[in-house]
Amino acid sequence: LEDYYKLYGMKLYYNENSLRKNIEMLKRGLNSKFRHPLNALVKVETEDEYLKYRKLMFMHMNIMIMRNYMKIGVRYDMKKIYFYNVDHAEEIRESLKIAEQFYKDALPYWFEAKKHAREASRIKLTTKLSNIQSERYTIITGELDFEKIISKHIQDIALKQAKLQNYLATSQ
Repeated sequence: LEDYYKLYGMKLYYNENSLRKNIEMLKRGLNSKFRHPLNALVKVETEDEYLKYRKLMFMHMNIMIMRNYMKIGVRYDMKKIYFYNVDHAEEIRESLKIAEQFYKDALPYWFEAKKHAREASRIKLTTKLSNIQSERYTIITGELDFEKIISKHIQDIALKQAKLQNYLATSQ
């Protein structure tokens, strides 16, 4: 798993193809074995530390996959629908449908991340993965809730589709 994590590369400028490759690589990582505890990304001395390390890595990789799905979805989403978009209504509908699917594809990875965050929280010790520990904390406290964010994106798409349909109906 750690090898796939280390291979993950998000450039400053990325395209959909690189996002899809990252998603596939991270998914393969989730289905791979962890390195031996001696070769973990941080020093692990006890079984509990190793278990927490694994839960945090599963959580983090699921979040990375979810975020990549969201980044692709945003590329197909439109910020706002205007009356003059009627000329391209079919393309916009298709684009919004694709965005909605990517948002929906992101949700299961959020739920998995939350599950692993809860499981990691049951182990009362701190690892050297401080940034991932902080991420876990924001999930557990509800400060970070991608379910709300993703649901809002999906609701907005429904509103945009209705607005587009309304513009189509009035333009005829």
